[in-house]
Amino acid sequence: MVKQCVILLGGLGTRLGALTADTPKPLLPVGDIPFVEVLIAEARRRGFTHFLLLAGHRAEVVRDYIDSTDVRGRFDATVEIAVETTPLGTGGALVNALPLLDDTFLLLNGDTWFDFNWLDLVATTLDHGADFGMALRLVEQPDRYETIVLEGARVRAVRPRAAGLARALINGGVYVLRRACLERLAMPSSLEADLLPALVAEGRMAGVSYDGFFIDIGIPETYAAAQTSVPAQRCRPAVFLDRDGVLNVDTGYVHAPEDFTWIPGAKAAVKRFNDLGYYTFVVTNQAGVARGYYDEAQVGRLHAWMQEELRAVGASIDDWRYCPYHPEGTVERYRQVHDWRKPAPGMLLDLLAHWPVDRAHALLIGDKGSDLEAATGAGVPGHLFTGGNLLTFVEGLHPGAAHPAPNR
Repeated sequence: MVKQCVILLGGLGTRLGALTADTPKPLLPVGDIPFVEVLIAEARRRGFTHFLLLAGHRAEVVRDYIDSTDVRGRFDATVEIAVETTPLGTGGALVNALPLLDDTFLLLNGDTWFDFNWLDLVATTLDHGADFGMALRLVEQPDRYETIVLEGARVRAVRPRAAGLARALINGGVYVLRRACLERLAMPSSLEADLLPALVAEGRMAGVSYDGFFIDIGIPETYAAAQTSVPAQRCRPAVFLDRDGVLNVDTGYVHAPEDFTWIPGAKAAVKRFNDLGYYTFVVTNQAGVARGYYDEAQVGRLHAWMQEELRAVGASIDDWRYCPYHPEGTVERYRQVHDWRKPAPGMLLDLLAHWPVDRAHALLIGDKGSDLEAATGAGVPGHLFTGGNLLTFVEGLHPGAAHPAPNR
């Protein structure tokens, strides 16, 4: 499973003038956080837990930011830094970091944000056995860019910049690649000029076209625009999913993978919300803990297993809440009335407090009246799932129709 996210931070950012004299461009503030932290947060919520920052210009500022703001602790992730002492280009920076790279990893440009379901690109690249996967954007009047010829999921050609095309696919700056394909590169070198043409010629590059918000903070105008557009984009619609009876067959106190059966269409339904740009949460009562049938560690292990099952198909849960309390529990520690136990809305309210949710476009899917009561208490519309295929049910709700979001 791909867990490493590598972020290129080495550019000088000269077009931003004095702003980048002492600060690497990706560490400039956008809203109230450094831009690179937006990328880290987006990767972390999709299950990437190992980060490698490729630093060059003012690398000591990068180190200080990681240590002084406790990025590792706040994101519960490992963070390493590879430093290029002289400019090596996008390819050379990766060659310099070869000993720190996983066999397969996600690669991001540190000064751009292309907002789509990155896990879909991972899954598509792996499914096609490609060594390199590239996210593509369809743009109007692409004269300033090299353009991409795509056949199915294979990149067949990279065309030079030229006038005359009304619209075409261009490189979106998000990649999935295998470490082995970098071994042909020298230092310095460029991914775009030195690696991509060779992989295209050999038929080893996949490409997938996505719609979605895109911003490059590399010039003063777009950096200024990012101060409002990036925080606005992070405010997303959200879906709250009950677990037993919605994601899995409810056979009673399910707490281990061997007892777990996915509801038909459940994985695809989660991915549908991911592709639409929704925050996707699980809110589940787990009275089995209070009754002594299993402990909280087993709940955590099952949720981690579910996450890996979902990531294998390009899907993910952004955050989980469970309530281990019950007023009739046999374990004294958990024998209590608690505002997280549905029909109380505590789990939903806690998620709403921790995530920038667009509340006007949030919803809950549950299989019991208590789920819908919790939704009402949190001010969120609730929808009752009574069985069948969850994806079919979700498509009947027309998610995203009122709030178009990044969609493949």
